[in-house]
Formats: sequence, C-alpha cells, structure tokens
Amino acid sequence: MSQALFVSANRLKRDTAIGGSVDDDLIRPYVFMAQQRWILPVLGTQLYDKLCADVDAGTVTGNYETLLDTYVIPSTVQYSFVQLVPFLRLRFVNNAVVVMNSEQSTAATFDDLKPLMDQALDMATFYRERLIDYLCENSSLFPEYTSNTGADLSPTTSNYTQGMNLDYNVTDLRLEAFLTGAGIKYR
Repeated sequence: MSQALFVSANRLKRDTAIGGSVDDDLIRPYVFMAQQRWILPVLGTQLYDKLCADVDAGTVTGNYETLLDTYVIPSTVQYSFVQLVPFLRLRFVNNAVVVMNSEQSTAATFDDLKPLMDQALDMATFYRERLIDYLCENSSLFPEYTSNTGADLSPTTSNYTQGMNLDYNVTDLRLEAFLTGAGIKYR
C-alpha cells in the first residue's frame, strides 16, 4: 500500500488553524493516518491505490482530478486536522511525555482544543458525505470503485452512524429476563 499523501503539510497549514511554524515532519504521519482511517474506507482499496499511484506519479487527471480536488482533499484536510491537534501540544521524548510551552504563552488544555476538533470533525464528516454521495452517483466513472475482491476493503456507502445497537441476542438470558420483566414482547 502506497504512502502517498493527498494533502501536503502546506495545504493543511493553509486550510486550517495549523500555524506555518509547525514542522512538516510532525504533520505527515497524521495526514497518512487520516487517509487510512477515514478516506480509504470510503474509496475502497482499489480506488484508493489508484489515486495514490496517480498522486505519486503526478498524473492525476480528468474524473480522478475532480474526485481528488473537490471531494477527497477537503475531507482529508479536516480529518488530518482532527488527528493532529491533540499531538501538537504533546511530545514524546526519550523517557517522558512533555507539554510544549513557550515562556510568553499559556499552553492550551484539551478542553480548549476540543471545540476546534469537534468543529473540524463536523466539517470532515460533511465533506466525507459529499464524497460518498458523489461516488455512489458516479461509480461508473471509477471502475476501481467496484472492483475490490478478496482481502480488499470494499467502499462504505454509510457515513453517519448511531451509537445505539437495537439488535439483541435471544440466547442472552439476562437480556431475555430484562425484556420479560419490562413487559416487552420480543418473540
């Protein structure tokens, strides 16, 4: 699997609140992590690998360029920001984890950062939904989107999920007793 990045450190600095003085080497792993965690499941293995190969070769054109510029990059920028922010204030060095401070400022707490991360996650989710909708409506433009086989990751068509699972296992006697006690008919 390629480690091509859809978003450069400069693009991330330009499109988010990340300052220009942040080291590019600190940014890159979180861009890659965001691609793997949030973008790969939407594209599926084959289309993801195709885009990575084209980015590496500098040959992104046509429909793939539209897909990348209009849908993949905006989502990747926001997810990268969400992945990176918690680690901007912490550094893992030799035998400790340290909070980065300067003499003239006060370090932000996680509670200070959380609203920024939440807003970026909301924007990233919005862009990811647009990406999913675009791919579902235009799957014929991207043959790799539907050609995943075997161990390949097939693309997801669901972006928003709820945290509550309403399925139940009827062999779970505690659940059965609870439902019976609550007067809920389950069979």
